[in-house]
Amino acid sequence: MKPLFALAAALAAFSAFAQTPGGSPATPNSDDFYAIRPATIDCVIRAAQKQGVPANVLLALASVEGGKNGQFVGNTNGSRDIGHFQINTIHWKQNGRFAQYPSITQQDVAWRGCYNAELAAWMLRQHINEPTGQDFWTRVANYHSKTPKYNAVYRSKLIPFAIQWGNWLQQRYAHVSVSQQ
Repeated sequence: MKPLFALAAALAAFSAFAQTPGGSPATPNSDDFYAIRPATIDCVIRAAQKQGVPANVLLALASVEGGKNGQFVGNTNGSRDIGHFQINTIHWKQNGRFAQYPSITQQDVAWRGCYNAELAAWMLRQHINEPTGQDFWTRVANYHSKTPKYNAVYRSKLIPFAIQWGNWLQQRYAHVSVSQQ
């Protein structure tokens, strides 16, 4: 249980991507949620709620990814992982566009912790909703890799954190959706 509370402390210090009616993400605005600061547990929960993903699963992703606000981590393939949720730069096209959303910048994703959390929640929702025929946890682990051996390793790290976060949330946030899968 120690890692859970260490993570809770990190997330408390750890300072989105709002969903519009059409189901697409919005860009940062003057809302404090999108401020340049580390994410908090509350904003990760809010991001999960906005994007319709289980909060314990999103918090588990943060635990496994272990990124920090403003962080860019280089990968051997030349890409970089950004921020708390280590969102990979492979998601940005050569022209700087993220998917079909040109206003999502790597700098915003790096420095706006809650924005990073909500973008991760949006990406997670895409994986969960993908009709792959895979079980729930395999689809969740597709956030990290669709390669079976890497996906399996990621799942083995992710599920225990999701259980710990689920228990923690049920004790402190009774109204928050938690995955029981």
